[in-house]
Amino acid sequence: MLTNFLREYNANRVFLSSVGLWPFQNKIMRNFLRTFCILLEISYCPFEVILLYDHWDDSKLVFDGLYQLTVSVGFLVRIMNDLWNYDKLQKLYQAMDEHWDIFTNKIDVRVLKEYSTFSRKFTIYFSILLYIMSSAFIIVPLKPIFLDIILPLNESRPRFFAIELECRLDKNEHFLLLYFYTTTIIVVGITIIVAIDTVYVISTTHACSLFASVSQQVENMILKVNNSNKISDHEHCMNTEFEMLEEESLYREYITCLKKHQLAIEFVDILESSYQGFTLCLLILFIVILILIGIRIVYVLDQVEEVIRFAFLIIGASMILLLVCYPCQRLMDESQNVFHRAYAAEWYNYSPRLKYLLIITLYRSNIPCGLKAGNMVPLSIATFAAVVRIGISYFTAFLSLKD
Repeated sequence: MLTNFLREYNANRVFLSSVGLWPFQNKIMRNFLRTFCILLEISYCPFEVILLYDHWDDSKLVFDGLYQLTVSVGFLVRIMNDLWNYDKLQKLYQAMDEHWDIFTNKIDVRVLKEYSTFSRKFTIYFSILLYIMSSAFIIVPLKPIFLDIILPLNESRPRFFAIELECRLDKNEHFLLLYFYTTTIIVVGITIIVAIDTVYVISTTHACSLFASVSQQVENMILKVNNSNKISDHEHCMNTEFEMLEEESLYREYITCLKKHQLAIEFVDILESSYQGFTLCLLILFIVILILIGIRIVYVLDQVEEVIRFAFLIIGASMILLLVCYPCQRLMDESQNVFHRAYAAEWYNYSPRLKYLLIITLYRSNIPCGLKAGNMVPLSIATFAAVVRIGISYFTAFLSLKD
């Protein structure tokens, strides 16, 4: 089952299976892992509410609690989107697998392989980067323990955690238990991000490969028509039967190309319906996180370590938003390339029925395919820049108020 998908995107299958989001894994294991991840992320929210309630007069803890609660909501949004669109995502994976059996000529295979190789490398490098970044947050709380061993004092150094936590327990007495709990939350949260966000990227990249393959085939057919006309003019060929056979061959090839273009459009429709709620929530959450962290940085500008810490958080959040917007920009560009290639054809050299197919191609590709957040906001680099600009404007506003 899904032989082609597993051959090209097995790393994504591993990450999805680890959090119970791979539709084709054992049902019992899938339900257990899903339930565990959801309950684990939900279990952290009450501690954040307690933190806000007990320290409402402490602006530092309030902002820490709010942005951490927002991040937790982001984890839950990802899982809930996959559960809500379970059937659509299953259909999406099956379509990606079937495309390898449909796009089978040399151009198709080369383009699909090129994009799938990029997707596989992206999944590996992105996961390594996130786990390395998260490991820094996991290791830092162990610093007091190491210092107590290497440079002991008359009393134990105060304990702290990678994320703010208020459970109304003695943190020094229950440090190992709470450390294990917070570490599990971080690791599971990172795994959820890697599993879901990389699948979103590889699916969008796969859609790009479909349009790239179609556009190259359109260009090749245009070259064939132009070359055949040049040969005919040069040799004054009068072999009508040969010309009819060649025109018939081009016509059938063009029909196949249009069918593949239609498959690419249908795939984008499934992709958009599967992720439109997810992407809208991420845009909103990113603005909230950027504002909260920006406000928090304003109050710790004199603390280098804190500034660096929150700067890393902003870079990480910006990277996630860029992963949402940039693949969609590529998708728009690749789908529009089909129009540009067809528009450059010397249509006056085409036979009547080839002209008709060319008109269909221009009509279908006139409006580029893309994804929209919530079916409202087009996802592109322009959207990324607009969201970042909103966050920066709020940050500068609070900075001026502090001054």
